[in-house]
Amino acid sequence: MTARDGPFASVYFDSSHDTEDAAAQLDLRWRAIRNRLAEEGAQEPTLTALDAAIGRTPPPRGKAGRVLVASGDEVVLDERLPEPPPREIARVAPQPYLVPLLELAPPTLPHVVVVADKTGADLLAVGEHGVEEHTVQGEEHPVHKVRGGGSAYWNIQHRVEAVVERNATEIARKATELADSLGTAVLILAGEVQARTAVRTEFPPRIREKLVEIEEGARAEGGDPEALEAEVRRVLADHGERRRRAVIDRYRLEEGRDGGLAARGLAETTAALRSSAVATLLIDADSLADRTVWTAADPTQVATDREHLRLSETGTAETMDDRRTDEALPAAALAEGADIVPVSGEGLPDGVGAILRFVP
Repeated sequence: MTARDGPFASVYFDSSHDTEDAAAQLDLRWRAIRNRLAEEGAQEPTLTALDAAIGRTPPPRGKAGRVLVASGDEVVLDERLPEPPPREIARVAPQPYLVPLLELAPPTLPHVVVVADKTGADLLAVGEHGVEEHTVQGEEHPVHKVRGGGSAYWNIQHRVEAVVERNATEIARKATELADSLGTAVLILAGEVQARTAVRTEFPPRIREKLVEIEEGARAEGGDPEALEAEVRRVLADHGERRRRAVIDRYRLEEGRDGGLAARGLAETTAALRSSAVATLLIDADSLADRTVWTAADPTQVATDREHLRLSETGTAETMDDRRTDEALPAAALAEGADIVPVSGEGLPDGVGAILRFVP
């Protein structure tokens, strides 16, 4: 996205559909946002593309938010949020405004969701390249133990246990295959209690380390898919928060030792970005406020002083511009393949810091 030519229109708004007049309210809200974008300089092709995105997407059920980013006559990002954003944002700028999306969107962790019963499972694999749905349909008969006694009872019982075990083995095999192919960070196991128990024992240790079991979710009619989705979101949010905390702890560790792999504040962080030395950018949008930095044609060329920007081969300065830091730094980080972690209340100097690949 950051390789495209701007300007970009970035919009964050409440797209809830939880009242009788929700459609009318959304229409009024969008008209007001559209007018703001036009006042900020958004061109008609961009506004028309955003109109089309609004019109072709069915409304969500209940509370929700939405993020749209458009450039030229194309919407380049369209994301739903589980909750409305705390404040509405409509901005037109040379670069997309992505920091609120990083703060508000569910973590984009590779994961596999398995909803199992005794006869099979439905699997959802979410990775970098999208979503895949799979079904494992095992043997269906006999899967229920019967009451009684004698040799016939024991034969049927053993057959039931063997079928359940074979089905669990196949479910675990398929889930493990998907988890390994995605580099899965977490595998979520839902469904019948007995089926979960059987499947869990079939996973190899490397998968059990990533396993989280939840109570929601069922393959049979009467299951609540919305409750399952909410529980999956909760698990991913908890996992994402632990990873975010681990990144902050790593930054503090590197910051506190001589020659550590950390950059503090705008001057050090922009210098590291210019050297492609940043592994992870930490950014506190509230602390940055309206600060600006100098940028060049290459998005990684950002600096607090224009004299630090790289010169072209002819010895003359590239096209320079004064841009918002909360747009320029994420664009630079993405351009060099760095991760971005939003933080708040961590006391970062100037609102930014970085974990480095190497000391530039």
